[in-house]
Amino acid sequence: PQLRNTEIIIRLFDSRSDYFQTRFTSTSFLFGRRLKCLMKVNRRLFADDVPEEGLRAIVAHELGHALYYQSRNRLKLLGLVRLLNRDFVARFERATDLKAISLGYGDGLKTYRRWLYAHIPASKITKKKRDYFSPEEIDAIELKLRAHPRLIEQWLRRPPRSLAEIQAATVSRT
Repeated sequence: PQLRNTEIIIRLFDSRSDYFQTRFTSTSFLFGRRLKCLMKVNRRLFADDVPEEGLRAIVAHELGHALYYQSRNRLKLLGLVRLLNRDFVARFERATDLKAISLGYGDGLKTYRRWLYAHIPASKITKKKRDYFSPEEIDAIELKLRAHPRLIEQWLRRPPRSLAEIQAATVSRT
């Protein structure tokens, strides 16, 4: 519902390892009153038979990016230049995964990631697991959140980077 007034443009693209990319348009950033979002979808997505539950979850993840862009002023969005840094990319993507998980899309994200790993070159899987939560990490996150729901607040500020970090997490007092 927070995106009901957001224009989201959908375009197809080709890639062997990416199926979705979401960003704001540069023209709307520079000249528009309202920021427009561009969601690029790999044209192979449906030919590769993505599971419906996984598709819903990854679209929720992508819409999380659109919401992030809409909720920041343009000056703060300039900070996204840090996406050139791979550590920032991992924090940014994992925080967006956490938003989707907190909305109930954890099982769908696990389904999507299993499907994704089977449909991309093996050489790209390590990068995907660095930048996004793996099914095993999502299981651990959901288990931890059942016991300590307030962890989500901490993790949204500083997303865990490994299974060990997830398992070791405790709720801070601040």
